[in-house]
Amino acid sequence: MTSHAAPILPPPISLSEIQQRIQDLQVDGWLIYDFRGQNPIALHVAGLQGSGSRRWFLWIPKSGTPTWLIHAIEGSTFNHVTPELIGPIHKYVSWEELDGNLAQIVGKNSSLRIAMEYSPNCAIPYVSKIDAGIKEVVERATDAEVVSSADLVQYAQAVLSDSQIDSHRAAAAKCLEAKELACDFIRDSLLAGKEISEYDVQSVIMNHFRSHNMALSHPAIVSVNAHAADPHYAPTSTRHSPVRRGDMILMDIFTRDESSPHGCFGDITWTAFCGEETPAAVTDVFNVVAAGRDAAIAAVTAAMDAGEVIHGYEVDDACRNVIIDAGYGDYILHRTGHSLGPAVHWNGVNIDNLETQDRRSLIPGVMFTIEPGVYIPDFKISDTAIGLGIRSEVNCLMHADRVEVTTLPLQTDVRALLA
Repeated sequence: MTSHAAPILPPPISLSEIQQRIQDLQVDGWLIYDFRGQNPIALHVAGLQGSGSRRWFLWIPKSGTPTWLIHAIEGSTFNHVTPELIGPIHKYVSWEELDGNLAQIVGKNSSLRIAMEYSPNCAIPYVSKIDAGIKEVVERATDAEVVSSADLVQYAQAVLSDSQIDSHRAAAAKCLEAKELACDFIRDSLLAGKEISEYDVQSVIMNHFRSHNMALSHPAIVSVNAHAADPHYAPTSTRHSPVRRGDMILMDIFTRDESSPHGCFGDITWTAFCGEETPAAVTDVFNVVAAGRDAAIAAVTAAMDAGEVIHGYEVDDACRNVIIDAGYGDYILHRTGHSLGPAVHWNGVNIDNLETQDRRSLIPGVMFTIEPGVYIPDFKISDTAIGLGIRSEVNCLMHADRVEVTTLPLQTDVRALLA
């Protein structure tokens, strides 16, 4: 399977926008740190292609000129940075000089609040890019409180441009096309009495993407019955199950346009029944999942209509509470949704109060998935245990005044493919 390179990111937001966000968050500045590429967020914001071999810092104060702290032998590494971030460069050789220079450029005051790529309790692993040791170095040198830069990162990386949103729409359309082709393939094959497998269905999807120059970084998830109760199961050429009449099938389909340098993913999940009439017990589970999905979207809409800020964890609660109240809480295995962008799991707000608690707000320009799931390994149809996984996934884009579902139509029932 062909893979694609890491996404090429557009320039981050301007210095003036960054500083406005720093002020909004009531911190004194953003201290960006990296060592040998361990913090890709730092490289992106600084406009660097590489990080050199020594530790470096970039201090962006809430107002005024950014300041750099680099090792004395690394000057050439920092010749080409984001032009707006060009500013005074301080150099160190010894670790004592590093400490002293940090205090000089940032200040030394216990009232200072410094944002870094740190997440308390690692609640947001996507932005937890500095180690405990460097946090200790900064706190010792400055007497400051280090706080999370998660909201700054979201503004700098996860707010998408118009061209990125257009690329997402194109990718989402290809995902929906692939879903229909897969359903047609299953129906036609089963009606013709042809033996097919999960891998065959997956190949239909991936061949569609390949023919349209879409990303093949990871194969689509195609899973029947009990396999669908394992949310991240995906078939391979050597490990797959047949698709037969009477099976339930789940398809999680995602891609981005390889020809778009800053292209963003589409990511959908649909379920179907490989028979003439979907069993009522399956419909009952699907209706609960769909109600959770719709409750999440409604919660965002209600908050925006009321002029209120809503956070990722609150949307997750709105969704999962529906599923829990219906008696399926023990069958929830993952959060409600994730950030979506140039990578299928991106650096914006996640819809999560389960795996972690994401307290970032949903802001205009960010995208995310809503994809509740119920996974029942011992699910029975007519007293036969087949296993069941039901997930319904849509993509959402935040506007200034509304939330848009970009992957319409919504799935409203479990299609019987042979009806």
